[in-house]
Amino acid sequence: MDDLLYDSIGLFINPNFQDDVMSYFRAVGHIENTTPLVVAEDILHCIYTELNFKAHFDKEERLAFSCIEELSHLFTLDNDVFNTPHSAQVRYYAVSLNSIKSDRTTIANVILNAFAKNTSDYIVIMFRHDSKCLLSFAKKTIGCVTFFSDWFDYSSISNILQKSSIANLSLQNSGEFFLDFAYMMAREYYTHPKSKDLIHSEWYLLNDDDYSRLAWNDYAQELMFGHIHDYGDDYIEPPNNADYQKDNFDESDFDFDLLELELDEMIAAGLDIEDDEYGVEEEDFFFDESEQIDISHIPSEILSDPVKLLKWLEKNEQTEKIIYMCK
Repeated sequence: MDDLLYDSIGLFINPNFQDDVMSYFRAVGHIENTTPLVVAEDILHCIYTELNFKAHFDKEERLAFSCIEELSHLFTLDNDVFNTPHSAQVRYYAVSLNSIKSDRTTIANVILNAFAKNTSDYIVIMFRHDSKCLLSFAKKTIGCVTFFSDWFDYSSISNILQKSSIANLSLQNSGEFFLDFAYMMAREYYTHPKSKDLIHSEWYLLNDDDYSRLAWNDYAQELMFGHIHDYGDDYIEPPNNADYQKDNFDESDFDFDLLELELDEMIAAGLDIEDDEYGVEEEDFFFDESEQIDISHIPSEILSDPVKLLKWLEKNEQTEKIIYMCK
């Protein structure tokens, strides 16, 4: 194991990135040989000709391709590797990027999607930027489902090798193998997304009188969206996550959820609910008889005609309580 860790140093610093990636996948049992299928001498020629991609690439994709320093099609796992046949194979690529750090994950995402849209096979790409690597996964469905690992360096290679080991992955078919591999390597917010239900549960467990509903609202947003801030430029929205995107989060909805939970908890405990604590006054729902407004002075022909009544109300600047009394 120590020799393997030492050999892995080249993955992050050596030229000929593809050779070190091949050694990496051989070490974890994905492949036996160490010779890539294709090593690009000219990046664009390789993409359009040697990799046999047929789809049209848009301006954003072509711009991303211009950031590729090294590109290789490493190997493909076909049905001979698995216990039962499957319609899709698993294709492995290695890509070394030359870009500013803030753009690295966005560029990797564009390249991954561009490769995946050209095939029905599963795509695995190991990216390198400076001295860090990233494993990415894609499967073309109705759109393109993608997964990303964290960027990692030599300090975490032992854990990465263990997660990538063939011993941890299903060999039943290529689909199960791919999903196992993607799940093992994916970022935590892909595999363990936060939800409102989870936050509700935490509210019950951690309920503290010192927490206002506003404080809990802030806490909820931190739980659900804190990872977006933590990842910064390296954040990529996980698939099928529209319900929990930050732009779709309504603070008032969650505030109401917390109020409802508080009320349910108090009722379950047999406690009286003090309306003032929640800013709800009884008169918001019922009129005190002492405050009822005398409408006897309003002519009956006005009361019987909604149009005339509205005009009369506007003219006399009466309150909405008159409308309630007239019903």
